[in-house]
Amino acid sequence: MKFFSTTDKGDKAVAYANASVVIDGELDQIFEFILDGRNNKKWRPGVKTVEYPSEEPIGPGAVFLQEMNGPPSRTIKADYKIIECDRYKKISFFILNGPYTPVGSFSFEVTGNQVSVEFSMEEAGVVSPEREKHFQKVVNDIYNLQEHFERK
Repeated sequence: MKFFSTTDKGDKAVAYANASVVIDGELDQIFEFILDGRNNKKWRPGVKTVEYPSEEPIGPGAVFLQEMNGPPSRTIKADYKIIECDRYKKISFFILNGPYTPVGSFSFEVTGNQVSVEFSMEEAGVVSPEREKHFQKVVNDIYNLQEHFERK
């Protein structure tokens, strides 16, 4: 896992988080599970509700309406839009609302019967301890994904 803040072009701080896991399983099942954001509650404990209000296939342009646990006793909106879907290789998204609006991606690579899933996210803006704590928590959720598939 990597987490750091850096300066971009001298005046913008960029927060970046990265983690990866290796999962025993089929690429298509793992990819489709992550692509369908309605599964987020199964591996992301901070997600309270998530809906896909469209009848369209899930892909670029798809918007998921998501609520997450926020600061004590608060619920925050964290709706997101898929901006890239390179089937079985990469999923990219950006958060539409909430206290932070990062761009994130999942990248997939197969080795034998295992799938490596890399999660990264970044956001330009003021880097604060609160933002760093939030990014760290989000990145750590990738390990729950691995546990979910190991239980199957």
